[in-house]
This record gives sequence, structure tokens and C-alpha cells, in this order.
Amino acid sequence: LTGACDVEGGIDGSSFVKQGYTLSGAPYYKAMHAEKYIYYDPDCMKSTDGTPRWIIDDSKPDVTREHDLDGDDVCNYIARIDSNDTRHPPTSGEWTMNCAGHFKQKFLILLTTSSTVSQGTMTTTRAPVSTAPKSLMLSGACADRRAMNGLTYDLAGTGADGWPFYKAKGVDEYIYHDADCDGPGNNTV
Repeated sequence: LTGACDVEGGIDGSSFVKQGYTLSGAPYYKAMHAEKYIYYDPDCMKSTDGTPRWIIDDSKPDVTREHDLDGDDVCNYIARIDSNDTRHPPTSGEWTMNCAGHFKQKFLILLTTSSTVSQGTMTTTRAPVSTAPKSLMLSGACADRRAMNGLTYDLAGTGADGWPFYKAKGVDEYIYHDADCDGPGNNTV
């Protein structure tokens, strides 16, 4: 997941793993290194006339509930995107995100991966680049990088790791995935 506001920036770069399915038949996911979840809730207020949506939350969904899967009787979450598609969260789109108590529109990207186990070795494969967004528009850059706001980045291909990368129109600026930008063995937070 990428694109979260600075307050929730700790979820940027997080990998979410499918945990199972909720009562609606939709999958739900948990962040690998945090108590954060992505799940589909047909009605987060349990009002029977609410808006169905995908939610990013710090509460684990109750898979036995039909509505209001976090059981709080209100729509309290980190982020949400309205959707009638229960198959999976959208791979990209404008999410409404709670950024320090203020709801803002943030363009989030969720790249799909799948893992298989073969003879005791885990192999991870990326979704085909054809499922990646064809272009991205940057917004929300910090003050000293505000000139980057509004730049459009077009899909330019995939790196050796299988992740898509993007090049800005008209300037030599790139967006790409780097699992270890400090070099081997120098992981820093």
C-alpha cells in the first residue's frame, strides 16, 4: 500500500496478507507487521441503508457479523473507499483518509501479489504490469517538494523485482519500488 497521509505514513509500504473471508464472502487482509486491516463492510453503521465500502482499520473485522464489522456502531476508520465490488479492494483510487482528525482524499495504490509454496520454498510473484495504473498524479508533497504536486507519472515498465515503475512527463523524475534502498543489510526505519 502506498499514498497514505503522513499521520498514517506507517502503513505506507505495508504488505497485507489475506486472512480469510467475512460473512459477505469478501476477503479481509492484515498488515504483516502491524495491527491494521483491510476489509469490506456492507454498512459500517449497521443502519441497513449505509454505503458499502472497503475500509482500512486498526480493528480486526468480526467475520460473523453482517454489518458494522468492527462493532463500534459508527463509521470510525483510518481510510475508506465506497464500492459494491466484494471480490477485492481496488488496486488504486481516491480513498477518504483520516489524517490527524481531518478527512482528506488520498490516492492509494495496492499492488497485488500472490505467494505459492513449492517443495518448502516460498516464491512470490507480482501481478502482471497490465493491472497497474497506467498513470499517477502526485499530490500532497511536503513544502520543499511542492513543485512535484500535479506531476503526472506514466507507467514506464517493470523493474527487475517485478514492480511497475513510472516516469514523470517532461522531467527526469521516477516513482519505483525499492525493497532495501539503503543497500543489503542496512535496513533502516
